[in-house]
Amino acid sequence: MNSQSRREYIINQLEENHTVKILELSTQLKVTRETIRKDLYYLEEKGLIKKIHGGAVLESQIQETDYEKRKNEYHEGKLAIAKRAASYVEEGDTVYLDYGTTTFELARELLKMKNITVVTNTIPIVNLLLTNESIELIIPGGIVRNNESSLYGPFASNNIKEIFVTIGFFGCSGIDVNRGITSHHTGENIVSKEMIDHSQTTIVLADHSKFGTVALNKTATFDKIDIIITDTERNKEEYQQFIQQGVELFSTNAL
Repeated sequence: MNSQSRREYIINQLEENHTVKILELSTQLKVTRETIRKDLYYLEEKGLIKKIHGGAVLESQIQETDYEKRKNEYHEGKLAIAKRAASYVEEGDTVYLDYGTTTFELARELLKMKNITVVTNTIPIVNLLLTNESIELIIPGGIVRNNESSLYGPFASNNIKEIFVTIGFFGCSGIDVNRGITSHHTGENIVSKEMIDHSQTTIVLADHSKFGTVALNKTATFDKIDIIITDTERNKEEYQQFIQQGVELFSTNAL
C-alpha cells in the first residue's frame, strides 16, 4: 500500500471511529510505527487531522458532522440553492442527486414534479421521493455508510457503468479555485466522479462555507463542471477565475 492509500485509509478510519492509534494502524497496514507517524505528521501539516499522544483525531473545523446535524447548517441558504437548482429540471429529465444535505433539499423541490427519473445512492432522498409515484427511482446500491445513510463501493460502481443522466447535481466538501472540487469520503467520492462523467450537464450545489476549503479527495477539476450554485455573492475576482475555467457561478443571495 502506497503513502496516498495509507493516508486515505487513516482518514476513513477517523471518519468512522473519530480516533486512531499508531500501534493499531501499524498492525493493520503492516508498516512500521515510524511510517505511520510520518503519515500523521503529513496529514496534520495539511490541516486534516490533529496528532495526539499515540495517535490522532480529526481536526475539529473540518470534521464531518452527522447527516441530520448538517441538514440544519446554513439551512436558509441551502433552501435557496435548491430552489434555483430545481429550475434546471424539466419533465422527462433523468436526474442524478449526489450525496449531501443540499441535494436533499433539492429532492424536496423535485418531489413537487412528475414524470422525471431520479438516480441516487442517498437513502434519505430515496425515502423522501418514494412518496411521489410519478417519479421513477433508480438506486445503484452498494455498501451502507451508516452515519450518512448512503451507499457506495464496487457494486455501485458496476451499476453506474450502465447509467447516463440528463443532469447531475453534486454536493462537495470543498471548492477551491486552484484545487477544484473535493470531498471527504473516498468511497462516496468514487461514485460522484463516475456520475460526473455520466451527466450531460453537471451542477455543483455548495453553500458559502465550502469555498476556500480543500478536503482529502479530489472529485473534479473545473473542466468537468458546468455550473456552481451558491447562496452568497463571491467577489469579482473569484467570479472571473471561475469564468476563465469555463464554469458559470450563480449566487442566490439568500443570506
